[in-house]
Amino acid sequence: MSHSHFVRFSSLILALALVLPAVTSLALAKEAKGTVKTDVTIANSVWLAGKELKAGEYSIVADDSKITVSHDGKMIVEAPIQWQDGRGKAEASSVVVEGNQVKEIRFGGKTRAAVLQQ
Repeated sequence: MSHSHFVRFSSLILALALVLPAVTSLALAKEAKGTVKTDVTIANSVWLAGKELKAGEYSIVADDSKITVSHDGKMIVEAPIQWQDGRGKAEASSVVVEGNQVKEIRFGGKTRAAVLQQ
């Protein structure tokens, strides 16, 4: 192997050694559950974590341990959740209510639902 081939080969190996960890961490980040976002319409007033959500459009962001509910760009409430696997993908995003309390958030196209911790 000539000197110039050796230098090119060594440079290629060094470049791969520098890039491979970054590519691997990006792939692992995509596999992580991450955050889920959706918009829902609430038809009647309900309660979530001690806050009243009046009828209207809300944005919901869920991460590994909590949901954040916003209305017109303003954060209304955060609440702890646990993820529960469903039997199939939810057709649309929805809010499950018992009485007047939000119990669960389902995300359209996802199999998991966010269950509110009491």
